[in-house]
Amino acid sequence: MVKWTLTILCAVVLATANAQHTPLTSQYLFNGLLINPAYAGSRDALAANLTWRNQWVGFEGAPKTQVLSVHAPLNRRKMGLGVLLYNDQIGVSRETGVFLNYAYRIKFRKGKLSFGLGGGITLLKAQWTDVRTTRSDDASFGQDTRSSLKPNFSAGAFYYKKKFFMGASVPFFISHRYNPARNSYTVSNDVRQYQPMITGGYVFDLNKKMKLKPSAMLRYQMSAAVQGDLSVNLIFSDKVWLGASYRSGDAVVGMLEVLPKPQLRFGYSYDLGISDITPYHSGTHEVMVQYEFGYRIKIRDPRYF
Repeated sequence: MVKWTLTILCAVVLATANAQHTPLTSQYLFNGLLINPAYAGSRDALAANLTWRNQWVGFEGAPKTQVLSVHAPLNRRKMGLGVLLYNDQIGVSRETGVFLNYAYRIKFRKGKLSFGLGGGITLLKAQWTDVRTTRSDDASFGQDTRSSLKPNFSAGAFYYKKKFFMGASVPFFISHRYNPARNSYTVSNDVRQYQPMITGGYVFDLNKKMKLKPSAMLRYQMSAAVQGDLSVNLIFSDKVWLGASYRSGDAVVGMLEVLPKPQLRFGYSYDLGISDITPYHSGTHEVMVQYEFGYRIKIRDPRYF
């Protein structure tokens, strides 16, 4: 009964909340378009990243997320363009989004400052008839939500050098609210529902073959609270990354990334939950693959983010 109650509550809260839900990944630094449009073109190559996340394994109705991003620099690398596609399912609710991202980059002597804008649409739908209840005549779950296409926008800034980066962004400006009377979603621009994010990190040389990369992300919502991610990665010969992360109030994360070639990256992460629902699931699995087409890398100048 506890599992069923929590599952139904997750579905109801998601569909009736004012805020736009921001999909969560543990390896967000290599799928930067998901949190910051200014990331477009920052890899200085045509980069494609695919991430698959299965959250809270064994918990019925748990989130499942798939993200595909493709981006590249243009016009002598002053501009960057990117496309982001994601599918996010929680309980009986599903959200699918397609976003175009534009970034303008200003080159400094040792780094680049990028300003980005994103715009796209999201498809929202809830299968309320799939929810099993104690009353077969409960009208609240008697029909599914009609599919609804809604616009959204994002903005951000991103400064980066060879071994340092810092970014600030608002991934979504528009809030979507489900209206049961109309059986549809309405949109609004509510500053209290914004989820501004700040990211940053640095790479330290430990010796000729080992590096240490600490990084952090803070995100805030006025109607909720601050959530922080603190991460650290050990990098061996620029080919193997071992990492750990702490997400406040949610999980401790272990990460492994392997680069068989400079332009190809495989990543895996496992989230060990530390929240109140931890006894009801077996953790979270996430798999990532990234490839950079036409990549020309200098041996002394690899990319760390």
